[in-house]
Amino acid sequence: MRPIISLLFVLPACTFLPSKDAEREQYFLTEVKPILQQHCLRCHDGALPPPALNLTRPSSAFQRSANGRPYIVAEDPDCSLLIRAVQRGGTHPKLMPRKDISLTEDQIGVLREWIEDGARWPKGPSGILRAERSPEGP
Repeated sequence: MRPIISLLFVLPACTFLPSKDAEREQYFLTEVKPILQQHCLRCHDGALPPPALNLTRPSSAFQRSANGRPYIVAEDPDCSLLIRAVQRGGTHPKLMPRKDISLTEDQIGVLREWIEDGARWPKGPSGILRAERSPEGP
């Protein structure tokens, strides 16, 4: 009977552990969102008419380009135009961001990891992005 009693005390504590979705949302908020806000929203803030990429919210970021290719493919960074563009590889006609504000290998790695892990983007106000100035430049 003792093992059952001790198990009853352990089970409620387990309910307070963060879920995988909560961890993924936190990763987006602390790692991905700052990169997008500092480096991508200078141009991809929704000011340009479609089919331009708008990275301010998930409903637009997960759309397809004018030629039908997806910008972000959850769990497949190699098929995501976003990754192809920031890596400055492949056949993407416009490599991003501009050369004067290129992403570091670590920043590209963060975006790749986020996409590989399902590209979780929080709903609600925390998931809406607004352009920020980069600490390194204008």
